Amino acid sequence: MQYVKNETNNIFFDIDGTLIDTSERHYRIYKDILYSYGIQKIFSKRKFWNQKREGKKTVEIIYKKSFKQLKKNFAHDWLTKIEDRKYLKFDKLFSGCLNVLSDLKKTNDLIFVTMRNNKKNLLWELDNFGLNKYCSKIIVGSPIDLKSKVPLINKYIIKNQRGKNIIIGDTEMDIAAGKKLGILTIASIYGIRSKQFLSRLEPDYYLSKLSKLPKILKRVENDSIPEFKKT
Repeated sequence: MQYVKNETNNIFFDIDGTLIDTSERHYRIYKDILYSYGIQKIFSKRKFWNQKREGKKTVEIIYKKSFKQLKKNFAHDWLTKIEDRKYLKFDKLFSGCLNVLSDLKKTNDLIFVTMRNNKKNLLWELDNFGLNKYCSKIIVGSPIDLKSKVPLINKYIIKNQRGKNIIIGDTEMDIAAGKKLGILTIASIYGIRSKQFLSRLEPDYYLSKLSKLPKILKRVENDSIPEFKKT
């Protein structure tokens, strides 16, 4: 099925929160770090994710906020654990992920973009999920320098000029990168950030579930349909 007709487009996918559901991994690491410091009073998974989706950093979701050293240690421990295979095993693909990618790959170049710091474990996870066979390239930037996403994507666009350039992601950095590059932005609002939080960046489209992506892309070529446009 051809969703964007007569064109080969560059579609840039953020991985975590767009293709892969990382919610259980994030929450388990959050709990394990706080437990390691003897802190038993923690937020439930629902409350934890409510705060994350409204823009809070994980290090800020701590009851004992007066402990500055704890917050400093927490940030260090988070970066140490976040890509450990022990925790990566809790990730899962969003519903319909492989079917969507398989269909889109027929007429588009799919590029995965991520700010992970352990490329070996990233490739291990992509291979386990069978994702690597769907992408033309994997772009890995620095989790310390999130702005590195812009020049990395731009470099690919310059080398591979074709059709439309589209970025799909669930964070403010994904949408901001797309705006900076002047390309079409689709905010996946089922991931780390909510629609309300991402709306301030005015993405071109909102994606409520991954399985709806082909339908949105089909409308992109036909000047869109109001129900999918940003309000």
